Amino acid sequence: MSTTTSLQNDTPRTAPRTVRHVLRFVVLPIAVTVLLAVVVARGIELVHVQTEHWQEPAERWASLPPQLHVLGALAVWPFVALLLAVTGSMWATAVLALAAGTVIAVADYQKMTHRGEPLFPSDIGYLTNPGLLLESAGISPAVALGGVVLVAVALVAVAVLSWRRRTRRRRDERWFRWGSRAALAVAGVAGIVVVAGFHDSGNPLREAYDDIPVTWAPWNQVQNYAQNGFVAGALYNVPGTAMERPEGYGEERMEELVATYAQVAAEANATRQAGALEDTNVLVVLGETFTDPTWLDGVDPAQDPIPFTRSLMEQTPSGRMLTRGFGGGTANVEFEVLTGMSVANFQPQMHAPYPLLVPRYDHFPSFVDSLAPEHGTLAIHPYAADFYRREAVYPALGFDRATFRDDMHHRDRIGNGSYISDAATYQEVLDELRASAAPLMVNVVTMQNHSPYSGVYVDPIDVSGAFDADEGEEVGQYLRALRHSDEAIADLVAELETFEERTVVLFYGDHLPAMWPQGVQEANDAQGLRETPWFVWANFETVDVQPPPVLGPNQLVPQLLAATDAPLSPYAALLTELSAEVAAHEGTIMLDGRGRPVSEADLSPRAQELLADYRLAQYDLSVGEGYATGALLAVP
Repeated sequence: MSTTTSLQNDTPRTAPRTVRHVLRFVVLPIAVTVLLAVVVARGIELVHVQTEHWQEPAERWASLPPQLHVLGALAVWPFVALLLAVTGSMWATAVLALAAGTVIAVADYQKMTHRGEPLFPSDIGYLTNPGLLLESAGISPAVALGGVVLVAVALVAVAVLSWRRRTRRRRDERWFRWGSRAALAVAGVAGIVVVAGFHDSGNPLREAYDDIPVTWAPWNQVQNYAQNGFVAGALYNVPGTAMERPEGYGEERMEELVATYAQVAAEANATRQAGALEDTNVLVVLGETFTDPTWLDGVDPAQDPIPFTRSLMEQTPSGRMLTRGFGGGTANVEFEVLTGMSVANFQPQMHAPYPLLVPRYDHFPSFVDSLAPEHGTLAIHPYAADFYRREAVYPALGFDRATFRDDMHHRDRIGNGSYISDAATYQEVLDELRASAAPLMVNVVTMQNHSPYSGVYVDPIDVSGAFDADEGEEVGQYLRALRHSDEAIADLVAELETFEERTVVLFYGDHLPAMWPQGVQEANDAQGLRETPWFVWANFETVDVQPPPVLGPNQLVPQLLAATDAPLSPYAALLTELSAEVAAHEGTIMLDGRGRPVSEADLSPRAQELLADYRLAQYDLSVGEGYATGALLAVP
């Protein structure tokens, strides 16, 4: 009797308790994680549109279709759910999720401001070097440390509260709690798999975006993020297939391609000097943000910032190089120069081959294989080794050694500059050349002219133009930096002229600085904002060549070969043939051999054939089967 009565008395209490547990451990966690996902996703979107690229950020943010906000929160939710499953605390999850959202928003804002490009999923790799990340983003270490301390204090407080409550939990409550966490973990992992496979065929999240429909902008990721929102832009840049398989690709087709361009190379080499570079030092120099401001409308400097370079270009093979980026993209330009491959041929998600593609391989084909096969090879970069993963990239490209900032003997800076000067970098190069008994191939990337520019020099160059006085001060600082670079080039050339060893230099600027005021940017078209100088100089007589007026970075090494009368490999022969029809293809800009804008659809049949062959060669060399790698890069 007592047992029956007890059961009857317990039943009414058990049902309400079960309902409470469902509400507390199922409904509430889902509601909280959804709310956090919405706050994080929309918060990042709101910060993203505050950059200088948007004239009316609030209106731009509000103009995004509601479905984009819903899908953005849906894409963020699995990460929040997994966070709750791991921590078991809604308060800890809230602290960590909001902190992560804040970090992403600030990093994106800083990158847009200083680099002119949004934050990409691949940038997460820089979390392994927080000092470098803060330095690149322009965030004070003290501010970052303060944020970390605040988050840590909040988490400790949450942990203490959770510990006090743990002793009061019932057994049935623990079952609900752990069951809820397990379900959230499964859902979170499944959602993250969907997010990571965004580019897979049949991916439901990608199909949901395409059903809105969104208008992807693969040619310009700033525009892509602008018109589709930060989350959609980030999803579009989740790593996927590096390059589409060209039609007809296969071993037999590659054998035919090699035979065709081996014949072209043999015909060209019949009048060239065999072994022209065997006893020659080869320097390939990337001048960080080295440009010619006089090419821009709306800029009137009181003095020429690069007089020596200008005079040198009048006497040597030289011209304009069309660079892919504005305000950033150094590693992409370096990749194109050293490999002869165009980033435009890759999928849009392969926006940075250095960190995303090259480190996958023990050896990645490059001109290092054929330009100087018997030379010692060295890369010098006066900055952190893991910036764009160069510590892994340079060995993969075939360099025997690499010298970075901490390895250098010469580390002088100019004024209040944050970076090692060009003069010090070139002195490091000269020391290496003098110490080597054998000829060297040296790839050099300078850092002196990297942003920021304000307050670096006491004597900025006076300048006027389409900007106000405050903007003119920063422009003048940049012009003074160029003048120091120009003087360093003059000193390098003077030293190399005294060398008994034959030495040739290929020099190019990588991109324009992002600091150009809006007035200057509006006064120039997209092409004008992406042209930098290049030249080939040697301490021996070079061939008088007539290059196309504007070249892509992938076409520069063939110009070095032409200037030194060096023989061509089939790959270099293909690039040389291509330059007469498609001299540059960077982003949305394609130029023919005369420097005129042209669309791919309007190319001649010959140009389309060459472009198709080039893409076959790039695919085989980069992500294909490598059927023709050795033959393409070998001089016949």
